Amino acid sequence: MTDSPRFSVRFDDGAFAEDLHHATAAGRVVGIEARGRLEPEGIAAGELFGCDPDARDGTRLAGCVKTYLPQPDGGWGIVFSGDRATGGRPVLVALAFGVRHPVHAWQPSVYQVAHRRLNG
Repeated sequence: MTDSPRFSVRFDDGAFAEDLHHATAAGRVVGIEARGRLEPEGIAAGELFGCDPDARDGTRLAGCVKTYLPQPDGGWGIVFSGDRATGGRPVLVALAFGVRHPVHAWQPSVYQVAHRRLNG
């Protein structure tokens, strides 16, 4: 993955704080470590996967990408949307961090949180 193109990553402080508040202690560690790595280094294209545009759970994340944490297929994830940074270079904006597939029916997945933030 070291030869893979990299994308700049940007986090919204308020959204990320909300996601950490809802995470377990282990999830908070994963999220904080991921942000600490991704903001200064960016993310390799090889760490990204396309989101389903219309998923079975009703989420619509067309054009979004995701990563699994910890790599390669951990239980947490970040969903990103694309944007343009100053100078026109592409940047990925973290929409949501959280559990990919929660075991509790009352707990939203990272995909549901991202869908709500993206689609209202």
